[in-house]
Amino acid sequence: MALKEEELQALEPDHVVDGIGEVCPHTLNLALEALKKAKAGEIVVEVTDHSIATKTIPAAVKMRKNAEHLGTINEGNEYRVYLKKL
Repeated sequence: MALKEEELQALEPDHVVDGIGEVCPHTLNLALEALKKAKAGEIVVEVTDHSIATKTIPAAVKMRKNAEHLGTINEGNEYRVYLKKL
């Protein structure tokens, strides 16, 4: 379920992961570690400047079936990847 940008911005994340300056696979590992700590229904947001992470993170959580990708916001050189723990 992809949310609109304004809907994503209105969400209160339960966990925020700082992936700035990191590259794959570390960006993915950071997201997966945060999801392990999250409870079902909680929102995890990874902030990254690595554009490839905007593809690898959603693909990995879909394959693992451990989270739902709610959407990604591009803010200049940074991206916010929104995930909901299943």
